[in-house]
Amino acid sequence: MIENENGMHGREKEPESDDPMELVMHYVEGSDPVTMARCIIEEYALIGLNESEILELFRQPIYQTHALYRQHGELWVQALIQSVLNQTGRLRVSLKHFSQEGD
Repeated sequence: MIENENGMHGREKEPESDDPMELVMHYVEGSDPVTMARCIIEEYALIGLNESEILELFRQPIYQTHALYRQHGELWVQALIQSVLNQTGRLRVSLKHFSQEGD
């Protein structure tokens, strides 16, 4: 796992311009953008983003999913996110550190 100079990685690390894991959306003739958006939402959920964090990504003009946000509106995007999360669930991981006696 690659860490930056601050020891951060994953969601905590700033994205790099040549990030090979960046989700990129490409329009395919005859494809369904809603199906694509559902897949992207599922991917975001699998990396641990919650509903509000996913919605915020749709709000950002730098992401291609923003086109759906502009076309359908925020309430539609919220409903889509809720629909996907209700079907797929959310990944949540928490770490607990316990000290050993005598430390």
